[in-house]
Amino acid sequence: YHIATIYAGLGDKDRALKWLDTAYNDRQNLLIFLKHDARLDNLRGDPRFQDLLRRVGFSQ
Repeated sequence: YHIATIYAGLGDKDRALKWLDTAYNDRQNLLIFLKHDARLDNLRGDPRFQDLLRRVGFSQ
């Protein structure tokens, strides 16, 4: 999760989303912050991010 926030801050959406997917597969508990973490704001419009929110269980 932390690596994903670094890549998001650098503007590398593909790598950020890859690491978020890894965090999901590893069942990292930090994903509870996914919906409101401002460091991920530049990913929110990406369909892959929306899919991740759905998989984690957050309503869109």
